Amino acid sequence: MTAAPLLPRRAYRASILTARAGDEALHYLEDGLLAVDERGRIASVTPADDAPSGLGFVHDLRGKLVVPGYVDVHVHVPQTRVVGSASGPLLEWLEQTVFPEEARLREPAYAEGVVNEFVRSLLRVGTTTVGAWSSSSPEATETLLAALDRVGLRAQVGLVLMDVRCPAELAVPAELALAAAERLAATWHGRDDDRLRTAITPRFALSCSRELLEGAARLANARGLLVQTHVSENPREGTETLRVHPIAEDYLGVYEACGLVHDRTLLAHAIHLSDSEWERAARAGVRIAHCPDSNFFLGSGSMAWSAPRALGMRVGLGSDVAAGRSFDMRRAIASAWDAARVTGSAVTPAELFAASNLGGARALGLDDRTGSLEPGKEADFVVLERPDYARGEAAALRLATFAADASPVVRTYVRGRRVDDRELDALAS
Repeated sequence: MTAAPLLPRRAYRASILTARAGDEALHYLEDGLLAVDERGRIASVTPADDAPSGLGFVHDLRGKLVVPGYVDVHVHVPQTRVVGSASGPLLEWLEQTVFPEEARLREPAYAEGVVNEFVRSLLRVGTTTVGAWSSSSPEATETLLAALDRVGLRAQVGLVLMDVRCPAELAVPAELALAAAERLAATWHGRDDDRLRTAITPRFALSCSRELLEGAARLANARGLLVQTHVSENPREGTETLRVHPIAEDYLGVYEACGLVHDRTLLAHAIHLSDSEWERAARAGVRIAHCPDSNFFLGSGSMAWSAPRALGMRVGLGSDVAAGRSFDMRRAIASAWDAARVTGSAVTPAELFAASNLGGARALGLDDRTGSLEPGKEADFVVLERPDYARGEAAALRLATFAADASPVVRTYVRGRRVDDRELDALAS
């Protein structure tokens, strides 16, 4: 693997807001200093008046707000160009909007255009880490990984596995799909000192044969990979799943029977899980991708935030573009707040802010590296505009959660390196 380039020791002076591991309270500095070492790791986070000795260049960002990079744990890259397509509830929406669009990514030029738009969209809103779903095309997935590699974002990327009950142009037989997923893992998993990873990604049980589901489980276990899939997003989806896979008494049981439920499993949506399913998922160490904006848009229902939290589960937020209507994780935070109100779940803005960075990193298994601004972690952070009137911790939290229009992203950093779209232009030339 190629080691990250060495960086001169540097620091960033600004207001700083972050969650911290093992601490429910946020950490806020009105005038703080974030010091980054030559490896791109955080050396210290201190008040500016307590600056450590030996600093190199100090970027003066006073008047700005620095927060951890946002973490989107669930987003569909091929759906970048169909955001806002209101064509029905889940299964009808997939058939009418999503599947035809995903089939277009078999064309290399089209796939490259979509991937570049996707990456630029992340940069625009300060997302530094993604749990990304590609299409069922290995070539399009290679294109995605190459772009993420060149630009410098952090990602776990999955080739979507689907071999039945889907359009013929998207179906890939189990043997071929698993072989492609293994090749991608051999080439890309752990790239650039583990900045890029691959994940095993069955679309959902409806579009996978039992052979494919069980093969996916074996591959994930053999390579120690994250499994990401959907569960209980829509009541009809759940009914159809049990009809075509009569191997269990409930939706989660289908995945359990195929070996896909364990402590590296990330389940998206989880709206209609029974109490038994929640308890079994928690015992297995399952992580949850909460995608509230998508759930509202498709009329799927609302996951009760209180359910996984009461069980001590790891929960991150997903934009779930394109059923989600924005790449901006602050839109996801706002939707999560609304969903909590609808379901009677008590939640605070501070908890949702933490879920959008440290919580997302935990859900992806990356919290030892990213998700918060703490010494020893890699310096993934975002600089937000801050109006003169918005001073103090309460105002900073509001800007970092619900007030995206008042605080656009100014800069985005991964491992202390500023990332932008110039590398995409070079990739395309």
